[in-house]
This record gives sequence, C-alpha cells and structure tokens, in this order.
Amino acid sequence: MPGGGPGIPGWFIALFVIVALAGIGTSIWRYSVLRSGGLNPFVAKEQLEARLNQTLTTPPSPRAQGKSIEQRLAELGELHARGVITDEELAAGRAAIIAWE
Repeated sequence: MPGGGPGIPGWFIALFVIVALAGIGTSIWRYSVLRSGGLNPFVAKEQLEARLNQTLTTPPSPRAQGKSIEQRLAELGELHARGVITDEELAAGRAAIIAWE
C-alpha cells in the first residue's frame, strides 16, 4: 500500500525518541544536582525531612547563630519557594527561628 500502509508512523517514533531522551536527560541532571548537594538521589526527600526535623528540634549551632533572623527566614523562604518544604514546615520553621531569637 503506497503512502499509508499499516505500522507506526515515523513522526510518532521520532516523538517517542525525543520524549525518552528528554526524560533521561532530566533524570541525569536531577541526579547530579542532588549528588552535588550531598544527598542520595534515591532517598533525597527523606534526608531533607530528617535534616529539617533535626533543625527544628535542636538549638541552632554557633555558626547558624551568626546569621541574622532575616537571613535565616530568607533561607527558609527559599526552600519553600523551591518546593523542598511544605507550608506546614515553613510555618514551623519560622516559629522556631523566631522563638530562638
């Protein structure tokens, strides 16, 4: 059958390959960003939650105390803006920072 035989169209195969390569590229990029941040890419969410809980339950280190309240609140706001922490975690973190000052 000329021009329209059965089978998978060439444009569909090309689109599939492009989407697959984009997915692989995104995964590699995410892996490298997490590794450079000192996180295990397979359990990054759990590691971040543990760090946040530790931060909220222990007094700030002398290094952290050297930062102003505005700097620490700004860092917390940046984490929230990037989607690393939830609204509830943001509120708890802000309360803890203000309570320690």
